[in-house]
Amino acid sequence: MSKLDDILKELEPIIKDKKGLIFDVDGTLLDSMPMWARLDIEYLESMGITPEPNFHNEVKMMTMLDASKYIKKKFGVDKDAEIIAKEIEDIAYKYYENVLLIKDKSKELLVELKNRGYRMYVATANEYDMCSAALKRNKVMELFDGLVTCSMTGYSKERPDVYLLACEKMGLSVEDCVIFEDSCFAINTALKAGFTVVGVYDKAEEENWDKVCEITEGQIVF
Repeated sequence: MSKLDDILKELEPIIKDKKGLIFDVDGTLLDSMPMWARLDIEYLESMGITPEPNFHNEVKMMTMLDASKYIKKKFGVDKDAEIIAKEIEDIAYKYYENVLLIKDKSKELLVELKNRGYRMYVATANEYDMCSAALKRNKVMELFDGLVTCSMTGYSKERPDVYLLACEKMGLSVEDCVIFEDSCFAINTALKAGFTVVGVYDKAEEENWDKVCEITEGQIVF
């Protein structure tokens, strides 16, 4: 049995009565979390600033603008927070446009699910242009009916608005949909909103994997 067959065997009882599948991008489909763990440090080092090794943990739950405000205050960077955010975003965009790859077997899974007639949407905390650039380069963007971002709703994944927007775009209810997520805190948000959730393993969330397995309907490892 192939790895894809194993994944489908895990998913089939969960998705058989569903109509829509909503996918996170970073850490779920895209192997991008190691890049994000280094990005703010790379930016600071480009200005001759050496942050503590665990600095990323201080900002990883923040929006890019909030992280930029924090960087400005903590390190005395003489730039507006909006400029810092744009400069970090420009570095990240180059990775999304040219470097980052989707996880092994994720494309095969998306093709199979599309062929089975599921509606599929992307719901990400990242920016539209960055995610769409990576998904297009990896030749999977065309498999989705659309892509929505937290910035479209004005709220992070601490609220379920981005998932609800994806449902609205597909014309489906919460009960019709399954969410695929790697982040434990985002999974909790989706569960509280009534969604069925499949946990996706990512090394960046490894310390939370046991908890993810405990609270989600099913789990997959690409």
